[in-house]
Amino acid sequence: MKKIKISELPLYSSLKGLFTIGTDANNRSVKVSLEFVEEQTTEAVKNAETATAAANKATEAAKTATNATETATKKAIAATEAANTATKNADAATAAAKTATTNADAATAAAKTAATNADNATAAAETATDEAQAATGEAKTATAAANKATSDVLAAFAGLIPSSLTVKYNERLTLGNIQPVYIKAELQPEGTLKNVIFLSDNKAVTVNPDGRVQIVAKGRSVIHVIPTCHTAIAKTIAVTVEEPTMRLVNTRSQMRFTQSGGIRLN
Repeated sequence: MKKIKISELPLYSSLKGLFTIGTDANNRSVKVSLEFVEEQTTEAVKNAETATAAANKATEAAKTATNATETATKKAIAATEAANTATKNADAATAAAKTATTNADAATAAAKTAATNADNATAAAETATDEAQAATGEAKTATAAANKATSDVLAAFAGLIPSSLTVKYNERLTLGNIQPVYIKAELQPEGTLKNVIFLSDNKAVTVNPDGRVQIVAKGRSVIHVIPTCHTAIAKTIAVTVEEPTMRLVNTRSQMRFTQSGGIRLN
């Protein structure tokens, strides 16, 4: 099996099909769909945008109705002034009284019609205003729902992100040692995602994905221990591989052994 570095993997710019792992409140291992989180957030934002567009449309309708009301009112005022002028002319010219009266009646009828139109326009403006207020309320509700969905997503992720990292390892190893040696990475607090990447320069040792150290040659290797969910707490360690030596105890008459019964090498 060919080993490749994380830096050699292709970039992926979508969350579709991606999952991350962690533990739930009952300490069971679970997987979290990043695509699901993205879809929920996108849907909430879309609903908020739709409601806002409806509110803007209703507001424009209210403005149009208000303009119509102002125009009708002006016409009513003009018609009333015409009626007053006709009445004055009737008083001044008796001969033209019938004609002036007819003109006055016509002007009064026009004024009534204009007043009725003004009343209708005012009612329409009030209706449009009510609709605009209702649409604005819906937009606020949709925005609140979107904000809550975003907060829920952030809260869910906050509980999965580790805040600190502790690394336990052997700083010195012996060339030719076949005993399993591991780098142990402990993330806190409990229940956070346990994803950790080990990156070695491979000069003296290599490190498997599970943290097991493989001796390559005598020398010194620098290893980066990186939590994938919080790279800011990553740590860098160094492991030195030395030639095996044999050491006697203080009496220099006995050899030291490991717990498994092998000769202890330093």
